[in-house]
Amino acid sequence: MRTAEVLPAGAARAAALRRAGAACGCAALGYLVARSVLTALANALLALRVPGASLANPAGTGLAAAILLQAVVSALSLAAPFALLPLAGGVPAASPRRLNAEQWAGLFLLFWLLMMAGNLLAAALPGAGGGQMDLPASGLALAAAWLAVCLVPAVGEELLFRGLLQGWLRPFGPVVAVAGQALLFALLHGHAPSVAAAAFGGAALGLAALCSGSLVPGMLFHLYNNTLAFAGQYCQQYGAPQVICYLLMFLPPLAALAFAPWRALPARKKGRLRGQAKDWLCLLRSPGYLAALAVLAALSIYKTIGG
Repeated sequence: MRTAEVLPAGAARAAALRRAGAACGCAALGYLVARSVLTALANALLALRVPGASLANPAGTGLAAAILLQAVVSALSLAAPFALLPLAGGVPAASPRRLNAEQWAGLFLLFWLLMMAGNLLAAALPGAGGGQMDLPASGLALAAAWLAVCLVPAVGEELLFRGLLQGWLRPFGPVVAVAGQALLFALLHGHAPSVAAAAFGGAALGLAALCSGSLVPGMLFHLYNNTLAFAGQYCQQYGAPQVICYLLMFLPPLAALAFAPWRALPARKKGRLRGQAKDWLCLLRSPGYLAALAVLAALSIYKTIGG
């Protein structure tokens, strides 16, 4: 029986990549399962107090408390896939880079441009803007909504997708690492316009993690994007001045332009991307990764057409 030690380097690498892809697929599906189970438990908890109550209809529970419970469900769901770490053998260590002001500006502008491209594509698709949570008008409930909608996903999704999934794929090169996690990240958003926007966002956040060797830039950029969407929805829902959204949308990139971003990104070493196409195709042939893509794609189609 042949083992990984005696296989040719190419075959051993392909087998390792298929295992990493399977781990990523299990993590993505594990997040979905955890979210479904925890949501059901939260609904049952609320129903104990008021029959028929749920997270969608938190009768008998304060609005702020119900939204905070949603935030806890989201945080625990995002944390659940980390239970796979012992089985997957940990995450290969990244090489953090100390970013100067120019590099921060360049990464932010790259993220902003890709985010805007994704949002424009999403806006052109049928059903754009649906499925959003109604925001409270003010007070503690509004702060809780920002925590649940903006902060928890910004931190939790970066830890899961750019930390865990991209970390598992990192040894196989930047194309596989960034694209592999971005595809799962996009499909997990379900509705077609959200998938389109998340594909661009996931790639941009993956590049931020790749270029910096850290999750901090991605967390900050992700939080900015979520807060921008949060502010836009609030202004639309309550008729607040749209100038707030325009300032939030355009002032940060204009400020970043002051730091000569054209010299910001680290130079790519020659030959670094060679062989990446073969590895990417190998990942797409990983049964575990393929199974996750199939399930997530089916759910996305269902939510887009019939959900």
